[in-house]
Amino acid sequence: MPARTRPNPTVLFGASGLAVVAAVFLASQFPAVEGLGAKVRLPVFHGALTWANLVAFSLMALGGVVFLATKRADVYRLETGLRWVSIPVWLVGSGLGLWAALGTWDLSGSSSSAMSVVLGDPRLMAQFWTLLLALLLLALPLFVDDIRALAAGDIAFTALMWTLLLSAILGPGRALHPDSPVLNSPEIGIKLLFFGIFGCLLLAVLLAAWGVSTFAKTPQETPSEDVAVESARP
Repeated sequence: MPARTRPNPTVLFGASGLAVVAAVFLASQFPAVEGLGAKVRLPVFHGALTWANLVAFSLMALGGVVFLATKRADVYRLETGLRWVSIPVWLVGSGLGLWAALGTWDLSGSSSSAMSVVLGDPRLMAQFWTLLLALLLLALPLFVDDIRALAAGDIAFTALMWTLLLSAILGPGRALHPDSPVLNSPEIGIKLLFFGIFGCLLLAVLLAAWGVSTFAKTPQETPSEDVAVESARP
């Protein structure tokens, strides 16, 4: 059989960039709200990016499960692409989240510094701890060569991520993070605009991950072993 042609990464990266531009344009069209005014666009964009990131991490873990069950090299390439794209995106999202908190939350009633109050918020701290775990996951291939262990690491990370985030959202503790201006809005147009931003960002992440996956090393299958032990770095 002829070798399968891999997609052109330049085309994928270009399409990903266009999707980001579309998301930024849609965010710029988000209507100003009472109190925050046009500043609401930053937390809305951050929220949509976080949702897209969570979907990408979940798909990465699903890819790990499928790879461990099937040993399919193409699945592992996509899983690797999702890992190498989703973690930097989470880093960017964490920065946007801190920026949005410092710029939009009402901290006038606190005697402590704005930064110390913000860092005391359970959701932001969960995002921070998730970022630390994600950076450790990104560094794992430097110390572990077994790609089955790396796939298991993707699964374990995603499980820990959801545990941290759900504990912060549902658990006890003082949360300064405001309720969603989108989900609490009766305006269907606002919801559609938000999901349009989310859809564009998710498409951008997935296209970029697909492009990165074309550079990932492929596990070689031989008659004596299902998967050769090697790292998978783009």
